[in-house]
Amino acid sequence: MKFFTLKEANSLLPQIKLLVDEIKEKRKKLYQALDKYEDEIEGRNDKLEVMFYKTEIDTYNKEINELIEIIESFGVMVKGLDPFLVDFPSEYNGEKILLCWKEDEEKIEYWHGLYEGFAGRKHVSEIEDQLNNVEI
Repeated sequence: MKFFTLKEANSLLPQIKLLVDEIKEKRKKLYQALDKYEDEIEGRNDKLEVMFYKTEIDTYNKEINELIEIIESFGVMVKGLDPFLVDFPSEYNGEKILLCWKEDEEKIEYWHGLYEGFAGRKHVSEIEDQLNNVEI
């Protein structure tokens, strides 16, 4: 497992943000297709329309999953899709931690323990000096 310094994680963010922007576009289209699919199921139940929206849903899901695989190939973990959350493995005082980024945040500003999750996020200013000196 690769461990990231805060600087390394932030330097990787521009690439991840581009991919996340693509995912956000596809996620929006996916939600629209899901709404139309549900309307069609509840309403007229036109089989051709139902099949069309089901195909759209499957296509957007596949495309989103492919983009997630690309993001994870950098050595990070995708932890949420809406909002989009990415964790970067790191170390602090010999303990494994996760640097946490949420879509629409400019840079990585939070971290949490392996088992704390998003609710346990703490600001990186508490440990920033040590995070930038992680041995890789």
